[in-house]
Amino acid sequence: MTGISGLFIRIKRHVFTLVLFLIAVLSLSCVNPVSSIAGKWNIRKSGNLVVIEAGILSQKLIISDSLFMTPELLVNRDNLLKEPGNELSVTFMKAFPNKEPQGIDYSDKGGVEQTDAVKNQTDALTVKKNGERFATGVTWTDSLPVDKHVFSGLFREHGCTISEPAEGVKRLTVSFAANNDLDGIFVEVNYEIYTGYPVVRKWITFLNKGKQWTKISDLMLENRPLKERFSHVTLLTPNSRGLDPSILAYGDSSCSEGVISVNEAPSKLRHLGIDGVSGYDPDLFEWVIGPGESFVSDPVFLYAFSGKSYKTVSALSTALDRCVETRFRDFLNGRILRPVERDKSIAPVFCSWTNYSAGINGSNMKRAADIASQIGFRCFQLDAGWSETGPGAGWSVSSPVPNSNFPDLPGLSNYIHSKGMKTGLWYSDFISEKEYGNKRGHTVLFSLPLIRRTGGLGLSMCYGKSREKYIDDLVFLHNKYHTGYFKQDLSDVCYGDLAAGHESRTLRESYLRGLRGLFAVQDEIHRRVPDVWLQLSHEIYWETPGPEADVAVLKHADSYHSAPNEYWGAGNRSKLVSPEWKCNADSLKQKLIQGAFRARDLWYRHRGLPLDRIEVFGAVTTNFKGSLTPQIQDRQACSWLMGAPISFSGDLTSLTPENIERYHYLFGMVDSLEQKYRICSCFQYSGVPAPTDEGWHWWGKLNPEGNGAVIVLRGSGGAPEHEVNIPWVESRKRYHLKGLLSCTDLGYFSGKQLHDGKLKITLPPFGQEIIEISDKNNKYGK
Repeated sequence: MTGISGLFIRIKRHVFTLVLFLIAVLSLSCVNPVSSIAGKWNIRKSGNLVVIEAGILSQKLIISDSLFMTPELLVNRDNLLKEPGNELSVTFMKAFPNKEPQGIDYSDKGGVEQTDAVKNQTDALTVKKNGERFATGVTWTDSLPVDKHVFSGLFREHGCTISEPAEGVKRLTVSFAANNDLDGIFVEVNYEIYTGYPVVRKWITFLNKGKQWTKISDLMLENRPLKERFSHVTLLTPNSRGLDPSILAYGDSSCSEGVISVNEAPSKLRHLGIDGVSGYDPDLFEWVIGPGESFVSDPVFLYAFSGKSYKTVSALSTALDRCVETRFRDFLNGRILRPVERDKSIAPVFCSWTNYSAGINGSNMKRAADIASQIGFRCFQLDAGWSETGPGAGWSVSSPVPNSNFPDLPGLSNYIHSKGMKTGLWYSDFISEKEYGNKRGHTVLFSLPLIRRTGGLGLSMCYGKSREKYIDDLVFLHNKYHTGYFKQDLSDVCYGDLAAGHESRTLRESYLRGLRGLFAVQDEIHRRVPDVWLQLSHEIYWETPGPEADVAVLKHADSYHSAPNEYWGAGNRSKLVSPEWKCNADSLKQKLIQGAFRARDLWYRHRGLPLDRIEVFGAVTTNFKGSLTPQIQDRQACSWLMGAPISFSGDLTSLTPENIERYHYLFGMVDSLEQKYRICSCFQYSGVPAPTDEGWHWWGKLNPEGNGAVIVLRGSGGAPEHEVNIPWVESRKRYHLKGLLSCTDLGYFSGKQLHDGKLKITLPPFGQEIIEISDKNNKYGK
C-alpha cells in the first residue's frame, strides 16, 4: 500500500512503538547517569540508545526500526525539551510518468521585467511578472509525509557508524532504508561534535538507489518542542523583509542557560522558527532525486551556553552575550566560515555609487581617486557604469570590456594602485540580450523564463557553462586590471530557472541550485586568484532590498553587502553637488546623524556574525553648504567601527580641505589601532547599553589580550558626564587609557576599576570618543 492511504495502517503500529519508547526513556538514567560532564566529547551507542556528549551539551537519540527521535537535549543536565524531538520531517512524491522532468526551450513569452526604483531613501525594484505556466512533462503523485509518527512504518535502520573524519571531530552517521512505499530511498543522518566546543552539528543525505524519479519537499532537520522555561528567544541576526534569521538563541528569561540555534541554509530558502523548528522554507524548497542521484542538506547546529547573568553598573551581562562575543565566534571563524587572511584587508573602502551613480568616467574617477588617496582609503571601487553594455542595454548589464567613458581603464587602475589603493570593480549577473538572446534550439546561458533588466538577461547559476563564463570574466578582470575587490550585484536567482539543459528540474529546485551555483563561483574564483576580495550584495543573493547577512554566504564570500542601501544625507543621491540643489543643510546634517545610527543598529542586529565582514552602506562623504561637519565625520568613523570601515560613498569633490584632513586623521587613527591590536575583527557588547541615539552607548574592539579600543557615543539626551564600564578586560591587570578624538590622557586604571565604571567620560549631545586601552606591559601602551 502506498501514499496517504498507507498511513492509516501505520498508525496501528504506534501502540507498540510508544511502549518501546517509554521503556527506553525509563532506562536512560541507567545507561548514562552523568550525561553532560564539562570537558567530555564523545559519542556512545548502547543498544537502541546513542548519547552524544559535547561538553555541557548532550543529546540522546533513540534509533531502531520503530523509533528515531530525541527524548532529551540537555545543557548542564537540564532537559530543554517538553516532549521528544522530531529528527526528520520530509515529504516524498513520485514522478508520473516515471521520467526526468524536462526544461523549457527559449521563448520570449513570460518572464520577469525589472525596473530600478528608490523608495524612502532606499534602493528598490519595480518588478513585473508575466504569469505563464510552463510544463515540465511530469506530474507529482503519491504525496507521502514523513515524521516521527509514521517513520517506523516507512524506514528501517540500515546502519550506525561512529568515525573521526578529522582531528578533533567525531561523527555519528545513522542510515535508514525505506520499505516498499519508497523502495530504493536511503537516508543518512549525520551528527558531528568538535572537541572544545559545546556544539552538535547535523545534516541529512538522501540517496536514490531505486528506479523511481522522486521529489522531496517540506524538509525540516530539527523540530524540538522546548519547555516553557527555555522558550525565551533572542535574535542574533535580523529577520526583516519576511526572511528568517540564520542565528537565534533559545534560553531562560535571564539568558543564563540555553542553546544557540544556527541554520546554514542560504538566503530566503532558510526556515528557523521561534518554536525550535529548523530546516527549509516549505514555500521555496524542493529537490528532485533521480535514480543514482543524491541530495545533501545544508547543516544546522546547536551551540550550548551556560553561566551567570548579572547586572553591571550600566546594563545586564548575560551568559548568552558573553558566549556569542567569545567562544561562539571562535567556533564560527575556526570551523564554519571561510577564513579571511589579514593581508587581504581592504578597509576602508570608497564606493563610487552614491552621487556619481552610473555617470562615472575616467576623468571624474581619477579626480575622485586623488581625493580618496589623500583621505587614506585602501580600496577604490568603481561601481556600475564602467563596463561596455552594448546597444540598447543599460548600466545593469556587465561585460569584461570597459565602455567609451573609460578609454584607458588599465591606466586608471595603475593610477589607483600608484596612490596606494586597490582597484575594485562592480559586476553583475546580467548579460547582453542583443548578444546572447534569441538562442532557439540551443542551451542558453541565461535563465528561462526570461529575466530582463534594461537590455540585459539574467545569467543562470544553474548551468555549468554560465558559471564558467562568469568565473572567466572576473578572473580576466583581475589579471588584466589587477582588480583586488569585486562587488557582485543584481538579482535573478529569486525568479528561478527552467531552461532546457540546465541542472534544475523544477522552478523551486532552481532556487537552491542557483544559490549553490553562486557559492561554487566564489569558491572557484578564490581557488584561481586567492588574493582577490569577493563581496556579494543582498541583491544578487535574492532581491532588493534583499536578505541580511547569514552564515551560508560567509562560508564562501569574503564580505556581504547587507540591505538596505540608504542615502541619508546624500542630498540628490544620484547627482554631484551643485549650487542648484534645493536641499537644506541643517536637514542633511540630521539625516547624516540618522544614517550613522541606522548603521550601528543594523550591525548590532547581526551581532551573531563577525561584523567586520558585513558591509553597511551609508557613510555619506558628501558636503553641501557645511552639512558634513567634523563632528559628523567623527560619528561616521565611530559608527563604522562597530564592524569595519566599509563602505564610504559620496561626492568626494564636495569635500572641503578640512573634511579631507579630518577623514585622513580618522582613518590613520583606525589603521594604527588595527595594526597594533587587530581591532576590526573584535566586538564586545555584553554588560553595556545597546545602540541608541538618545542616551549613551558603547562597545569594545578589544583583542583577546584585552587591548584595543572602546567606542563611546552620546545621543541627543542623557547627562553630559557618564560612567563608562569596560567589563571585557582582566580584573587584575592595570591599563592605560587615551582619548584619541579629544587627544587626552585618561590615566591608568585597574581592570576592576574599569569593571566598576570608575572611568567617567564627558561628551556634548551627539558627541563621541575613541578610547585606546592597553595594559601596562603592552609596548604600545607605555
